[in-house]
Amino acid sequence: MVADLNMVPTESLPPERSGENDMRDLAGGALVVFIGRLARASRGAFLVVITLLCGDTVQGLYSLAWAVSSTLNKVARFGLLRSVVYYVTEARAQPGEGRQHVHAALAAGLWIAAGASCAVVVGTYLAADAIAAFYDKPIGPSLRIMSWTAPFVALSWVFTSATRALRIMRYEVYVRSVAAPLILLVGGAAVGLAGFGLVAVAWVQLLMAVGTLGFSVVFFRRHFSLGDTLAAMWHKSPWWIMARFSLPVMLTDMVYALLVQLDVLMLGWYVEASTVAIYVLARRLASIVLKAPQAFDAIFSSVVTELSAQKRHGELASRFVTIARWILTVNLPIAVCLLLVGDSILQLLGSSRLGVAADLELAIEVLFVLGVGMMFQSVFAVAEPLLAMSGRPGLNFVNNIVWLAVNAGLNLWLIELYGAVGAAFGATLAMLLINLMRIVEVYAFRRIMPFHRSQLKPLLAGAVAAVPTWLLRDLVADPQWRAMLSCVGFLPTYLGMLILLRPEAEDKVLLEQFWQAAKRRLGR
Repeated sequence: MVADLNMVPTESLPPERSGENDMRDLAGGALVVFIGRLARASRGAFLVVITLLCGDTVQGLYSLAWAVSSTLNKVARFGLLRSVVYYVTEARAQPGEGRQHVHAALAAGLWIAAGASCAVVVGTYLAADAIAAFYDKPIGPSLRIMSWTAPFVALSWVFTSATRALRIMRYEVYVRSVAAPLILLVGGAAVGLAGFGLVAVAWVQLLMAVGTLGFSVVFFRRHFSLGDTLAAMWHKSPWWIMARFSLPVMLTDMVYALLVQLDVLMLGWYVEASTVAIYVLARRLASIVLKAPQAFDAIFSSVVTELSAQKRHGELASRFVTIARWILTVNLPIAVCLLLVGDSILQLLGSSRLGVAADLELAIEVLFVLGVGMMFQSVFAVAEPLLAMSGRPGLNFVNNIVWLAVNAGLNLWLIELYGAVGAAFGATLAMLLINLMRIVEVYAFRRIMPFHRSQLKPLLAGAVAAVPTWLLRDLVADPQWRAMLSCVGFLPTYLGMLILLRPEAEDKVLLEQFWQAAKRRLGR
């Protein structure tokens, strides 16, 4: 039976939510997505599995092929992750016929996703051999298989973005952070144990895309009518209006996708596949520090849309500063512990098929350099949704073009001189530059200063916690035990200092959400 849209009222949206409700939505939604993002980091387990079972060359070729395919998939989703949220939220605010407007917006999103993804499938399929020839690597058949992920990925984004507009974050976590990595892990283990190679791994990637679409439809139907949405596709829908809004977002996403994969794409041309495999594993480990800002992106987009529409600029500035502090507070211990135990994790991986000590040293250097850059990137990453959802999506596109040009130029210079470490330095320097630009733009266009004295609290707590951490590292000779002991020394000292420095009122809301989540997990 098709779920009734009236399960979640769409006829009206409260004209103004209280600041306390906004903070609770931000804290609760971000917490759910953050936990999901950490779970999604388990996708690294898939890379480890195919490295161990299929070999580092297969993993390197897969990473290169997926870097190309996932970048093109940003065209297929056509910025719908933001535009669907924007127009569904706006449609729910329409008096009297909110339900009809919601269906029209969703129908427009489905048409855009279908058209864009078909173009990606055809283009990738025809260009697969040319791309393989450019890299001089046998990835053509895998690219053809992966090209079919585009429609499933694009349509699933329409459905999960619809539930985002309701400020329900857990469904996206279930789909992309639980189901997708699990499908990859099980599929990767199966093809590896069966002795299959790169083409079979590509089929696993396609299976994951199909599975995510299926799960997203199931959750979508809990709050929206799938039948009415499909029926609305045959009536007049605002697809052109949504496409105009989505175009700069898509271009921004496309450029950002190139940025995310640029080091892998350029390394694939300069070095052998096994070196690409080592770099990808180190980068995957470093990217854990990006999970916190990614968690806030989804819920913050909805909050920014409402606050901007209601001209509540003072509250918008307050939310931005608070989120920047939350990300800094959460990421400091993650980054420190990552740098402390990262070498042990890489040594564990290196004891199998990753090679000799020189390869491990390379991976550790890449991990450290990218970890520093991504930590800085994480703190100011929410400037991007702030600019996009408050009416300046084109500015993010310009930023990403500059970012892409700087990163590509640095890679051309540094990769040839220093190899994989040069790619890490190029990515880090480009991240530092672009985030300085974002800070200036947020102040220039929104008069929001992201710095506040309250942000000194986590920095001071981290500095104090570094003292026992440094001392404990000299007590144990074994590197793995030394790393674990250092983390044990850092975390309680850091938390104790935060308590002594007295959390801000907004921080108590976040802590309350953690406590409520913990009680639910314990069944109390």
